[in-house]
Amino acid sequence: MELSLSAKETEIRPNTIPDLKVDATFRKVAKHAITFAIWKIDEDRLEAVPRSHYGTFYDSCAYIIYAASLSGHYANHETITREQKPNVSLERYIHYWLGKNVSEQNRSNVVHKIQELDSYLGNISSIYRETQNLESARFLSYFKKGYDVRSGALISAPKRPRLFQLYARKWLRSIEVATIDWSHFNSDYVMVLQTDTLTYVWIGRSSSGIERRSALDWVQKHCSGSPITTVDDGYEQAMSQEQKELWNTLLPLKKRMVCQASQLVSEYADYNSNKFRIYKCNQRGRLHLDQLDVGMPAKDDLSDAHGVYLLDNYGQSIWLWVGAQAPQADALSAMGNGRAFVKKKKYPDNTLVVRVLEGHEPVEFKRLFANWLNVWQENTRGHKPVSTKFGKLDAHSLCERPKMAADTQLVDDGRGERVIYRVLGDQVQEVPISKTVVFTTNASFVVKYSVQCATVVPADLASVGIKTIIYQWNGSEASADSISRADKFAKASFDALKEPGMFVQLYEFDEPPHFLQIFEGKLIIRRGQRSEMPYNGSSDALLDTFLLKVYGDASYNAKAVEETHLSSISSKDCYVIKTNHVWVWCGQSSTGDAREMAKAVGALMGENSLVLEGKESKEFWQSVAMYFNQTLVINGNGNSCSSSTSSSSGAGSMCNGSSNGGNISPTLSNNCYLNTSVPSKPRPPVQLFLVWWQQSALRYEEILGFDQQDLSSDCTYILDTGSLTYVWLGSQAPNQERYTSIAQSYVQNAPFGRRSATALAVVRQFQEPNVFKGFFESWQNDYGKNFHSYEEMRKDLGNKVPSNCSLASEGSALILNNRQKDFDGHKKYPLTVLIQEMDMLPPEINPLKREVHLTHDDFVSVFNMSFYEFDELPKWKKMELKKQFKLF
Repeated sequence: MELSLSAKETEIRPNTIPDLKVDATFRKVAKHAITFAIWKIDEDRLEAVPRSHYGTFYDSCAYIIYAASLSGHYANHETITREQKPNVSLERYIHYWLGKNVSEQNRSNVVHKIQELDSYLGNISSIYRETQNLESARFLSYFKKGYDVRSGALISAPKRPRLFQLYARKWLRSIEVATIDWSHFNSDYVMVLQTDTLTYVWIGRSSSGIERRSALDWVQKHCSGSPITTVDDGYEQAMSQEQKELWNTLLPLKKRMVCQASQLVSEYADYNSNKFRIYKCNQRGRLHLDQLDVGMPAKDDLSDAHGVYLLDNYGQSIWLWVGAQAPQADALSAMGNGRAFVKKKKYPDNTLVVRVLEGHEPVEFKRLFANWLNVWQENTRGHKPVSTKFGKLDAHSLCERPKMAADTQLVDDGRGERVIYRVLGDQVQEVPISKTVVFTTNASFVVKYSVQCATVVPADLASVGIKTIIYQWNGSEASADSISRADKFAKASFDALKEPGMFVQLYEFDEPPHFLQIFEGKLIIRRGQRSEMPYNGSSDALLDTFLLKVYGDASYNAKAVEETHLSSISSKDCYVIKTNHVWVWCGQSSTGDAREMAKAVGALMGENSLVLEGKESKEFWQSVAMYFNQTLVINGNGNSCSSSTSSSSGAGSMCNGSSNGGNISPTLSNNCYLNTSVPSKPRPPVQLFLVWWQQSALRYEEILGFDQQDLSSDCTYILDTGSLTYVWLGSQAPNQERYTSIAQSYVQNAPFGRRSATALAVVRQFQEPNVFKGFFESWQNDYGKNFHSYEEMRKDLGNKVPSNCSLASEGSALILNNRQKDFDGHKKYPLTVLIQEMDMLPPEINPLKREVHLTHDDFVSVFNMSFYEFDELPKWKKMELKKQFKLF
């Protein structure tokens, strides 16, 4: 596919700048320093924004933000400028923000200015084009407590009255609107009406608890000079007569019309989508875009260091990647070309456009690619414990050092007590205690593990955080009934815990380090169809003949998995072969640590013999041929059972017979699970998302540069570590019983096509394990215990929450809006609109159900009862009343 873009379609033509001179204001910026700065462009003036005004913008202006930080760290509006040595690596970001009412002249001026700033800083910054109300996660991360947008049309107007829209969960946006009118109201919002004598806080019925709390904080900070009263959506008539009179002078209740939620959710809809198209930019007089024929995007697709590539995330965002050897003119024109592409494809004008340079790509760009391993190098912590065999020092370290526990994903040294249950169909069977543990792929297993802390120091016990872990392991061939039964059993076990605990749900080939550590790296996984005999967890499952491939090289990443064909043997790996004797066969290219783990597995089965590739005995070949009735094939080369030397012919070759090689688990036949990874390999940088249910779908808001203070008690979060996805449940978060649905919904839409089998963990506030806490720079165990809910904050203001509109279940109006009894979930209209003839009604109104579109106050005024009382009446009585009041 080829697209041709005209230069006239770009926001500005860079080649019209004959000589790129740098504004004197920019020259005050230290070139090699950690810093944060904001400039405002108002017509032809560029002025630095004082630090005290950071986070306040005017919708008629354009702004430039420059943020520089150490690699892997994040700057924000509180960052203090600090010079760095020349050899210190910095990340540099330039954002230009366009207000909703910015003029075309300002749009053009700001593009000129960012080119000047980029040139002054060495043309190595990433450039983001931001627009009001649809800013990037990185932009939002600069303003931890949200930001304010003032109306440029009201700069010279009297300070009162004013109307503000307040919304968004993590970063509260306060938007001042130019006119005071009902058209600005939405049930998603909290609205603030400031008058000379009183400040009204109008609470939209679909707003969340965190938005309401943040709004009350904002009002107390910005409106402290006048009394504050809260008004509930649909309950405006509950105001005092004096309050209503003042309200009616500005917002007549007879004209009340409030939109019902959620034209806003589209910005989160495909937040993590990795399905994007890549184009190669070619200049042929006019710009041409040649679409690359690629499936899953890979770093190698950006192969031309002299070129420019455009990545289209289906209108969610447009990325321009500029090669390190590309001409300077191409780097300058990239943003303009991105804007031209947006217009050509008829995407929304506020589509995010970002230019990145090779070697300086931000993490948001890198993680779009499944195989971009360079991004993982930013996590400089090691992933291996001090030694592969845990001694007293290591066990103590895991208790004392949460960061080490998080890096290794080891809660303890795995020596605690465990109880194992096997779930097959609807049967739950406790497995007898044994040193040898055998799982079968046709079943699910639930393991209740008691955490063993190597110290009795109270601070260390508090650091570990939990006493029990409930693991649910699902085999690759387990039936839906088995998984469902195991799920119920594991959840019930978790919910029944009387002490702090964690729930982990995982699938075969997705085992996290601690799960393998509790079996000391000697977990045996047998094919289900070969294990139909009565099962007792160890001896019965090891009676017949089988071949085990040993994955991993340490107790926290090793396991033994049954292979069904001798042709899969590779020189890179180690195997345990069970015939009339136990053979531990080690490939020529296997490591010493891997051989030790294989020998440990072999020892579980009794007397065994170590066999090295190329030195196999005649007895070995005869035993294998007799019991397997197959020819052993090493690296794809057949070996005669009567010749001990035939194996040496292929001994020097690398893995040809195994498509996976090394210590990576194979892709299963049902294609559910991809290759496993071990902790010693690089892993993605950790991501934190605020998540919530809206319109029966899970929505995300990413928090860059997160810390513990970003976790709110009335919310739910996802912490994606790459190897384990944690669901953090705030102590007052709604919908807590849906924790597994939250995790599974996230994983299905996770970045770079993460497989749906990724291990999931559930932790509760004040019960966080050390493996979770260690991902935060500093952790305070008591943080959040003084949390004040919205209801408590409102009570402190002297405003009572009406019983019918308390926040019982966040989002319920959206999730259940098709149910008749969900009265608040319907868009509300004035009575004069609802009594019109049928053909005059708004399209979303069912003529037979007009009454549900009344506000609570109007409903009581018309029917002299609440909707819930009305709904209990006999059908004939309801019909009679509706006809009486022309609502039928």
